[in-house]
Amino acid sequence: MTITPRPYQVDARDAVEAAWETGTQRPAVVMATGLGKTPVLADAAARWVAHHRMTARQRVLVLAHRDELIEQAAATLKTMVGDQARVGIVKADRNNPTADIVVGSVQTLGAGRAESSLRRRLQIAHVGLVVVDEAHHAVAPTYRVVMDHYGCFSEYGARALGLTATMTRSDDAKLADIWQDVVYVKGIAEGVREGWLARPFGVRVQVSDLDLASVRKVRGDYDKTALGAALEGSLAPQKLAQAYCEHAERRQGLVFAPTVRVAEIYAQALMEAGFKTVVVHGKTPAGERRAAFKALLDGDIQIISNVGVATEGTDVPSISCVVIGRPTKSKGLYTQMVGRGLRKWPGKADCMVLDVVGASQKMALATPVELFGDALAPLDELVELENPEALEEIQLDLGDEIVTATETEQHAFVDGHMTSVMVDLFHASKSAWARTYGGIWFLPAGDRLIVLKPQDNGLWGVVWCHKYTRVSGWIAQDVADMGYAMAMAEENVTWDEQLTARKDRDWRKKNASDKQVGLGRRYGLSLTTEMTSGEAGELLTQAIGSARIDPYLRPDWRR
Repeated sequence: MTITPRPYQVDARDAVEAAWETGTQRPAVVMATGLGKTPVLADAAARWVAHHRMTARQRVLVLAHRDELIEQAAATLKTMVGDQARVGIVKADRNNPTADIVVGSVQTLGAGRAESSLRRRLQIAHVGLVVVDEAHHAVAPTYRVVMDHYGCFSEYGARALGLTATMTRSDDAKLADIWQDVVYVKGIAEGVREGWLARPFGVRVQVSDLDLASVRKVRGDYDKTALGAALEGSLAPQKLAQAYCEHAERRQGLVFAPTVRVAEIYAQALMEAGFKTVVVHGKTPAGERRAAFKALLDGDIQIISNVGVATEGTDVPSISCVVIGRPTKSKGLYTQMVGRGLRKWPGKADCMVLDVVGASQKMALATPVELFGDALAPLDELVELENPEALEEIQLDLGDEIVTATETEQHAFVDGHMTSVMVDLFHASKSAWARTYGGIWFLPAGDRLIVLKPQDNGLWGVVWCHKYTRVSGWIAQDVADMGYAMAMAEENVTWDEQLTARKDRDWRKKNASDKQVGLGRRYGLSLTTEMTSGEAGELLTQAIGSARIDPYLRPDWRR
């Protein structure tokens, strides 16, 4: 099963193809984190393979620089292209160079021993398109080696496409040496206004004894070691924990730190304040990293304190608090950090940016584009308010309205259990999603329950099961993005089942029936006919779904 790209993703793809047709060899696309760059990549790659299948330019090579990015890109590509093209991976001991779309490690293909890298490149023949994920890295020699090999800088060589959330660098490297033109831009504010991203707002915490004036600068940003020492010697960790208690107590969080030592100090302060926190960094084994982010997604831990892992390619949409625990002078890095919390998630109304070190004081929350060394005017800016207190609110100017920290999440409690209401993950979704007591999302559809199943490999499965019997089956496996898993579930609902799957049915407004009240007693619910049928139905759906789903997907959970 393939997924139809969103309208703006089609616009981005069309802009790229138009650029190729008019002679731009190496166009780039800039899209804010969470808007889905990989679907644009997948759509463009699938169309390239279909058009060039019988030519010497038939293959697409996708370059990425980290294991998470490679695995995520390959999984999303498989979901998006379906049976239109074969997707393979080339990195270290994995080698599938004859796939239609090859996701390759830039370290394997462009670094290491020259003879070994050349041999791996030669195995990937007939490449007509080279796509660079996180295109702002493409000035590095490793990328240049690979792009040179396939002739991307020659009029008669392979075409190239760059995708990134932040076409900017803190050093003096000129991205225009690689990318000729940015042909499509969609920023954070536009994504928020259109309902694709969660609304960000901020709280800044002043740390009086943190002196950054003497911290050494390297390549346009603070030196990590010197910065770590300054943070260790300040009250920043204690201020972070205090601010989290006061402003984000119930939110899942992701903390950014400059060094492993600082990440551990932050985590210790948060744990002493009562928050279950795990530290993740570049040397954490891949399996442990995946397990930590899955535990966060499942709600088994509340916060991850990370170093250099979550700025790119990390997809944990349940995060609703991003903690800027490292100062930075890089607009790109700051935007990447904030972007980790902007993906939509059921029940998530907004994302708090908790700035403990003043990084947002001079940073614009926008999609900066720098090709020729000078930044274009930002789309929107974070406006600092005058506030004599130690904590300052920050507002995001979205043009039509100002979003501030005054917006709060509303929770409804019935019989001691929280009833979750699905916030649209896709704009204008009409489906009445529900959540089990153990935290598994499902869509009631007639006598079936269509379930979003978190897989052990960090991907998503979509399964269906009968409400009361043990009949079940797969709809999709290894889906990389929760949003597309939801779309697959909704597409599987039949016309007859839509009577229960839609959240705007008239019967929901009537009073609860005696039959609903009686059925509620069987599941330990105290329903009354004074409730609406919709309210009673949501509680019954949650109870029935929990009884059917939790024993299999959350056997460790106890009500």
